Amino acid sequence: MRRSKICTIMKDDLQVNHYLGHVKCGRAIIHLLVILFGISTWIGVNGIFIELPLLVNIAPEGWNLPAYIVIVAQSANVGPAIYTFLRKKKCELNESLCILCLLCLQILAMGLLIFFYDKTTVIDGEKHSLILLVSVFFNALVGCFSSVLFMPYLHDFDDIYIVSYFIGEGLSGVLPSTVALIQGIGERLECNTTEIISLNASHVKFSGQYYFLFLTLILLMSLVAFIILRYFRFIQSRKNLHDTNFFTQTKVQLVNYIWHNEFDSSTNVWYIDQILSKKESEEAKCSTLKKANNLYVFKKIYLYILIGICCFFSNGFLPSIQSYSCLPYGHLAYQLSITCAQFINPLACFLTFWIKVSNIKNINCLSLICLIAGCYVICIALLSPTPPLQRSTIGIGLIVLFWIILSGVISYLKLIIVSFLKHISSSNKTLFNIGIVMQGGSASGAIISFVLINFTDFFKMYDFCSV
Repeated sequence: MRRSKICTIMKDDLQVNHYLGHVKCGRAIIHLLVILFGISTWIGVNGIFIELPLLVNIAPEGWNLPAYIVIVAQSANVGPAIYTFLRKKKCELNESLCILCLLCLQILAMGLLIFFYDKTTVIDGEKHSLILLVSVFFNALVGCFSSVLFMPYLHDFDDIYIVSYFIGEGLSGVLPSTVALIQGIGERLECNTTEIISLNASHVKFSGQYYFLFLTLILLMSLVAFIILRYFRFIQSRKNLHDTNFFTQTKVQLVNYIWHNEFDSSTNVWYIDQILSKKESEEAKCSTLKKANNLYVFKKIYLYILIGICCFFSNGFLPSIQSYSCLPYGHLAYQLSITCAQFINPLACFLTFWIKVSNIKNINCLSLICLIAGCYVICIALLSPTPPLQRSTIGIGLIVLFWIILSGVISYLKLIIVSFLKHISSSNKTLFNIGIVMQGGSASGAIISFVLINFTDFFKMYDFCSV
């Protein structure tokens, strides 16, 4: 009898282990698919910007090409604006179909660059890179929609998959940067007669045709990943599956449990209600519950404002002034700050798998770090072209270090805030609302920086060839 019970227990343990292993494998697949889905968001725009040292010598716009790209990319915000308007008017829009259409348009636009990235079109007697700019628009359209459509699509998924999505967004800058480094972008820079950095096509290891082919293949993988996420029954049955076994709980789940106990207003209200029911009158209970609810609402509003400010600087304002803060210290400082910032982004998101901030005080501390680092790089940009420690190794090290800290902490902070807001709110519109705030902050940052740079004397261009 005892032997049979032991065999039964062992059999049950094997079944449980097999089930848990199956669940972990399924979750790992979903993580990978969400990462690939997240890569599609900004890889198009990032890829074109990274290839600019080569494109400016091919395009008839020359070094005015970045200004054209910025204007076209910002005009793509009209897409999310129309989408938001239609949602406010209660129009029934199929999210999955919209995402599929956007991804297909992006693949088509990037695919055209394989054959026509160096072709020009005559408009009113002047040559323009029409196909390149059209491709920029559709790639930017996907990026602009990522906050209000792509990220909100994950509202039915477990909270932890938001981390994977942000990792994918970070990799959308890392992958083209890596290929560009292999290609040789930035290795043999020269100054031409107009004193602007120039890169001859013969200096790179392979042409832009193969570079854009690589980006197109990545986008095809992103499309396949989304199709699997949306239409495969295997994924649908596991996308929000929680592991309830105590001994197999991950660190992230334990942290989420802490978050739930500390911040979930319904839990706090229930706890307060239990105490007050024994000691206080009904009026006192209502007053205390109202205060607790007001505190909960205040925290949400504060976090919405904070993530809007983060996107204002990280996606709009700071990238526009990066050249003014780094180039006075040399091309090496500029190249390192851009490359390291691209790589630190997904690494900061990976960190969230193991360490998550669990209270508002820690979020405020991270915000203070961003404020200090941001003030430093902005002050250096304002002091350009002759900032302090300009010819010293310390100056180069400090500017690169502050850009790395700024990029990493802001990336981590944005992910923490998004995960936190999704966790404490039961509304399906939470991620959509977050996306609107993020996109609004990014667009306003880009517009304000464009005005300050082009119509004021706050930021002065540095003589590239003097370094």
